[in-house]
Amino acid sequence: MIKALIFDLDDTLYREKDFVESGYKAVALHLSKGIGCDFQQLYATMLDTLHSMGRHSVMNAVKKRCPVASIVIEDLVSIYRHHSPEIRMYPGYYGLLKELSGSYRLGIITDGMPEVQERKIRALRLEGLMDAIIYTWKFGREKQKPHPHSFKLMLQSLETEAENALFVGDNPTKDCTGAHRAGMKYAQIRPPVSGGEDLDSACNERPEYVIDSLFQLPPILQELK
Repeated sequence: MIKALIFDLDDTLYREKDFVESGYKAVALHLSKGIGCDFQQLYATMLDTLHSMGRHSVMNAVKKRCPVASIVIEDLVSIYRHHSPEIRMYPGYYGLLKELSGSYRLGIITDGMPEVQERKIRALRLEGLMDAIIYTWKFGREKQKPHPHSFKLMLQSLETEAENALFVGDNPTKDCTGAHRAGMKYAQIRPPVSGGEDLDSACNERPEYVIDSLFQLPPILQELK
């Protein structure tokens, strides 16, 4: 019987692309106000570079678009990481999680810089819904998913045995592998979005359930009773 539901954050509860776009807007706004660069042109340059060359080339493209000696790429990265994100959970998810919290212990395990992930959690108003939130990088990047440390710690925090926990995520290699190593069942979000891996990836683990959204969880949970 499932007593705890544990979730990945990015691209599972909200669209990570929204965070990326929110950060780019913050950078473009800073430069437009500070040194008069055109906001729309900068923002469009960032999005175009993201799609054509990848995330690591974006800030260099900004500097080329607005060639001012005072622009320091490290400062732009800091603005991106420390901005207050304008993000929302997928429609209806907040209400669903609130309903589920009445019957299940809820938790989140998320990779990434803790201060960045914490801002996402606050923006999504998830603190009040979750019984435990674990930021894996607080224990070192080598402890990120699928390392078992955070999965075991979550089970302890929720006072739940592994066989009574279901993990929900979008990345088979990180989420499915980590959940299975900890002894949990796993539900794979499909289709994956912005960076997630599909079910035909090199990951050897296979999920117990494949779902298109969290709204398919209640029938599964009822079945598991």
